Amino acid sequence: MRDQPNYYSVIPAYIRYDDELKPMEIIMYGEITALANKYGFAYASNSYFAELYNVHKKTVSNWINHLKEKGYIWTVVTRNEDMSIKDRKIYINYTYPQKDGEGCLQKDGDPIHKKMEVNNTRFNNTSINRDRDDVTNSFKYISNNLEIIQSPLKAQQLEETINDFKDNKLDIVTVATDYCKENNKGINYLIKVLENWNKDGVDTKEKAIAKVTPKQPKEDDYLARKKQEILGG
Repeated sequence: MRDQPNYYSVIPAYIRYDDELKPMEIIMYGEITALANKYGFAYASNSYFAELYNVHKKTVSNWINHLKEKGYIWTVVTRNEDMSIKDRKIYINYTYPQKDGEGCLQKDGDPIHKKMEVNNTRFNNTSINRDRDDVTNSFKYISNNLEIIQSPLKAQQLEETINDFKDNKLDIVTVATDYCKENNKGINYLIKVLENWNKDGVDTKEKAIAKVTPKQPKEDDYLARKKQEILGG
């Protein structure tokens, strides 16, 4: 694979907190900003991203298309005479304050936040998107309370681990994250904890709390009887 860029990536707040974006789409957006720093656009192909993130090119294509649908990026494709693709340039739609104080200008001139309001209404009415919201909010909680996830492969592994829980994803991740923070553990340990909990059938916040609550040692039967005699009952 070609050399990775030395430029910093930039992930604005409206990208980080967009509940409709998958964690890997957010990370790839950051990679595109880094690649675009040199020429103002990114030349990277789907094969480049597929190799970088160890995923199929079709997966990359879906991520790119979703970012385009959201208005966060746009592409220019140059074709050969036989209509085969010669190259593709990916441009970032950079943000700047609108008159109402927020939003990102799309190619058609409409602020992205207006489109997001409509999308979020639809999002709140679907259980599938609610599930994705749990994963996104889990990533936010981990980044704010444990550490920022910088490795794309770790992000993908964490996303898959969280998705293994059928219900109460955010509650379980919150308990696990707090436990890791209290014990000065990082992302790798968190992933291992979640994997073990999933194997053990943890599917509620209460079961997760039980996993991290120290068990009280059982009293010796003789001491227990003596205690009962003294205290009565």
